[in-house]
Amino acid sequence: GQSNTKNHCIFINIETQLLPNQILTEQQSLVVMKKLLAIAVSGITYLRGLFPEDAYGSKYVADQKVMILKEERSCPGAIQIVEW
Repeated sequence: GQSNTKNHCIFINIETQLLPNQILTEQQSLVVMKKLLAIAVSGITYLRGLFPEDAYGSKYVADQKVMILKEERSCPGAIQIVEW
């Protein structure tokens, strides 16, 4: 379940449906907030060109493509951000 997901996994283990249509519990709200933070941080680093293209994976949110940082061994800086 989501309750056992470590913070850094949010960046790389985002489900096909990135954000749920309905949030019923505090835990679901926390998961959504972590995902939104991952999207925001990843988007900023991607647009600023801070890491190479292969440090990102692509997902879709409401038909909008977003780039999400992943743990890329060849990019220690990206790993540091993901683990944060």
